This record gives sequence, structure tokens and C-alpha cells, in this order.
Amino acid sequence: MTYSGTHYNFSPNNAIIRDKENSVVMAIIPAYNESHNIQKITTETSKFVTMIIVVDDGSHDNTAELATSKNVKVLRNRRNMGKGTALKKGLIECLKYNPDIIVTLDADGQHDPAEIPKLLKPIEDGEADIVIGSRYAENSLNEVSVSRGIGLSVINFINRSLIKSTINDSQSGFRAYSKNVFSIILGYNSTGYGVETEQLAIAELYGFQIVEVPVTIRYRGLKNTSKKNSILHGANIVLTIFRILVERRPLLCFGIAGIILIGAAVITTSQMLFLFNQAGYFSIPLALLTLGFVLLGTLVLLTSFVFHTLKKFEKDSYVTTSYLALISQRNTNMMTRD
Repeated sequence: MTYSGTHYNFSPNNAIIRDKENSVVMAIIPAYNESHNIQKITTETSKFVTMIIVVDDGSHDNTAELATSKNVKVLRNRRNMGKGTALKKGLIECLKYNPDIIVTLDADGQHDPAEIPKLLKPIEDGEADIVIGSRYAENSLNEVSVSRGIGLSVINFINRSLIKSTINDSQSGFRAYSKNVFSIILGYNSTGYGVETEQLAIAELYGFQIVEVPVTIRYRGLKNTSKKNSILHGANIVLTIFRILVERRPLLCFGIAGIILIGAAVITTSQMLFLFNQAGYFSIPLALLTLGFVLLGTLVLLTSFVFHTLKKFEKDSYVTTSYLALISQRNTNMMTRD
């Protein structure tokens, strides 16, 4: 592990893979009303993974019944709780089986399970901690509509601009995760579609190696590829990006707000003094407004420093815990080999 400034790097050489033949690879498939796709998806996926966890997120059809088979475990939510919640439930279940790699893919058929080996290879070779099946990588094939493409481009632009992400396809749910990042991908707060953005933002912050590989993304001929209004879907992701920005850079976000409030206090003070000099009138409303701006601005500035300090402690605590876990894991692996 190296440290530079505020960016922590965990070497991909820390990855502990038993071996390619005996590694435990698990897949998580969140599903909502996917009775027309789920059997095909689980059947194809089972060819490349050890076990599949399907999380039926409150479906009204028989998705859960159709998904059940020998190597598939189905978890059910009583009501639709969002993709982020469904993924977290699947991740927690996966960890009970001590997997080496976890793969996530959608249940609507847009991801081709036959391309799972492409996602596994960089992790198995020790070249990546997270692998993203990207629709924007060279030689990828996608059938994104014009409207969907514009929306994705806007979201990716905001993501790169505000939180300085280097990922081209931040919204792809077709991913593979190594053991190194299991604690990271469980540490998100998003309950909806912002989960992909938040996972990557945290992983990038701590310097995990992320690789994008070209995959095929299909939409033509598929039903229900959008479970939510596209505008609400996009708004949920953008709000997640802004929340990440506030959490990551509290001094900037709260600091600017505090300065604006203090600036407003200066303006109202000037107006109050002008009225007093011109007409001998002391404006109580302006005085109260000025006092309010000063108090609120000061509170916001103090909040920015508190959040900044807490964030630093949280980061240092995470890095210490993760590094110790990696050392323990490597020692255990060496003892097993001996």
C-alpha cells in the first residue's frame, strides 16, 4: 500500500485467488418482474459461475419461482425496494460462501452471460480489483437508443466533471469484483440506481484498480429494460453524484454556501447603514436579516470543517482496517499453502 496526498492505493497484487480452476465465483442478479427473462439468464450464467444469488425485488409475477434451480438461491423482498437495496442483500448473502470473485449483471437480458470470462480474466491475472463491462470501450457493441445515449452521456459527463471519475461507463451494472473490494462495495448508501456510481466513486477514492472491458449491451427486442421513468432514473443518479461531491469535498460545498451567506450579510449591512445615514432610520427587519445571515453562514462554515475532519478520520480508519485485513488474509493463505 502506498499513500500520496489524500489518495490511497492498494496494489492489485494483494488479490488472493485460490486458482482459476478452484476459485469460487458467485453472481448476483437483481430482478424485478423478469419472468420472461430470468430462466434464460440464470441458465446461461450458471455455465461460468459457482453459484447464483437472484434477488427478487418485490416482483408481482413468478420471477422467483422461475429462477429457482440447483445452483441458484433466490432471496425475496416483500416490496420493491430499489436496485441498491437488492444488490446489498445479494452481496451480504454472497459473503457467507467466501467467494473469490463476485459478478453482477442485470436480469433483463441486456448483458450476455457468455462474456463473464472477459470480466474475470483481469482479476484472475492480478491486473484489476474491479472490472466493468463497458459499452464505450473499444470494440464494444451496444444498441443504446438516442435518448438513452444522451442521458448516459450527460450523467457520465457530470460524474467525470464533479467527482473526477475516470470511468467511461459509470452506469454499467455488468461488473466483477475481487475480494479486495468486498468491503467497499458494501459501504454505499444508495438504495436505487445511484448504486453503480457510488460504488465506483468510493473505489476510485481509495485507489483500487478499475478496468473496463468491451462487452455487448443489447436493448432491441427486450422488454422492461427501464423499470422506472427515465427522468426520475436520471435524477436519482445525478442526486447521488451531488451527494458524493458534498461528502467528499465538504470544505468546498459547505464553504461556498457559508461564504455566500456571509456575503449576503455584508450586503444587508451596507443597505442598513445607507438607510441610517440617509434618513436616520434604523431598519430592524434588515438588522434581523443580517444577524440571521451571519449566524447561518458561520454555522455552515463550522459544519464544513467538522465534516472535513470526520471524513479524514473515516478514511484513515477504513484504510487501517482494510490493510490489516489484507495482511491477515495473505498470512492465512500462506499458512494454508504450507
